[in-house]
Amino acid sequence: MRYRNVYPVSQVLLYDGVVYLSSFWDIARTAKHGSLTVKFQRWGIFAGTWLCFVVLIGGCGDLRMLRYRDDAFLQSYHYTLGEKYITVDGLRMCYQEFGEGPNVLILPGLGTSIDFWQRNVPALAEHFHVVAVDLPGFGKSDKPDADYELSWIGDRILAFMDAMKMERASLIGGSMGGHLGLLLALDYPDRVDKLVMMGSTGAWPPPSSIMDLGIKLLWNEWLVRNYMQEHWMEIYPMMFKHESELTQRLFHYQMALRAASGQYAPEGQASARALRSIFYHTCRHRLSELRAPLLLIWGEEDAIHPTEDGLYIRMHTPDSRLVMVSNSGHEVMIDQTDVFNRVVGDFLQFGTSAVEDHFDETSVESSNDSLLP
Repeated sequence: MRYRNVYPVSQVLLYDGVVYLSSFWDIARTAKHGSLTVKFQRWGIFAGTWLCFVVLIGGCGDLRMLRYRDDAFLQSYHYTLGEKYITVDGLRMCYQEFGEGPNVLILPGLGTSIDFWQRNVPALAEHFHVVAVDLPGFGKSDKPDADYELSWIGDRILAFMDAMKMERASLIGGSMGGHLGLLLALDYPDRVDKLVMMGSTGAWPPPSSIMDLGIKLLWNEWLVRNYMQEHWMEIYPMMFKHESELTQRLFHYQMALRAASGQYAPEGQASARALRSIFYHTCRHRLSELRAPLLLIWGEEDAIHPTEDGLYIRMHTPDSRLVMVSNSGHEVMIDQTDVFNRVVGDFLQFGTSAVEDHFDETSVESSNDSLLP
């Protein structure tokens, strides 16, 4: 796909940098051990070399991003369905609102925006009052210096619902947005009518003691943020099965934003902190408590969250349906728009009885241990 093109010079510089570092390490490795001064020199060379390496990698990243720099496009970019704003708890939040009827609230995933849902909002608005909102830290909503724990984001969503006079709503969440919807449905069941989770997190096993220690000791917010910034051109194509004018336009904006490092930094920080929080907010052992009817919709070729994740949630929730969409990746609502709009619309109108369940106990019995409690 055309998304993947990067500057070949970055690879050349990276190779030269490794050779450069190797030569310095050889000098340090051959230093004599008899003198404390020599030991300090050795460690000084090592520390200096590591600093050079970090700077070099950062420079390579800048070169990779340079081709995507488009400040004029970035400044003039507007969501296809427009933008409205409301201030909630001191945060300016961007949203869209269409239609009349029962409330439906759309929650985008990590690193995305409500503009990803432009093919779905109008279709659903034919029967519902549809509101799509950029989560705090993402899209065109404010990006404060907060911890971005999923519980904190969830509180902001509830405050947004209050400000919009939405006492209850059906929630549609993609990826992390589905995880947030699940948390809200479990913690505030009186606020959630129905729940749609598309390719979502939410039921991962809690971190083991070793993993927990590793995350606490090794998690580096700066490195995660930079990875999300400089490798988005490789992550983004994994989200879709099909390339289209829409995916190209979204990619153009997202890469222009990441190429303007100063503008992306707050969202990158939010991404790193929210991603870390996902590990510690699993609902795996609470799924049986879910009261809201649940639709799980998954692309059969989802390269971000495998279908096993959806199967596990389906196995352990009382009133749920799982729909596997063929010829689709992670973003089903874009890859297979008509299927998504039809299935979700039927579910929101008539509940789980209106949806054909793709859950197959035979296939579960032969699947791997990741589906076990």
